[in-house]
Amino acid sequence: MTKEECRTILRRIAWNLNYRERKRLRNECPILDDFGRQQRTFDNDNSLYVEELLQQLPNEKERHVIRKVVLEGFTAREVGEVLHIGERGVNQCKNRSLKKLHNYLITNSV
Repeated sequence: MTKEECRTILRRIAWNLNYRERKRLRNECPILDDFGRQQRTFDNDNSLYVEELLQQLPNEKERHVIRKVVLEGFTAREVGEVLHIGERGVNQCKNRSLKKLHNYLITNSV
């Protein structure tokens, strides 16, 4: 293997690691506005609607994950430590819960 081939392989590995990290951060970071400040995802007027919507989820674990990860901006790792489950388990729970809420909104929209 030549020196140039080694450099190419190392660049590819570095690019893949960088891509995975960017993807992980994009999935876990709270929503940011144009100036890099965290946006409030809901205000007091909508908080009752959000709570009512969260009550459509069948168990408290799903409600907790959505509150912490989606609404409050915690990372999946932080929520997983509290619930004693893995980061992947938190993300799977979040995705399932969001899909349930999406289906609920579609079927019950006015």
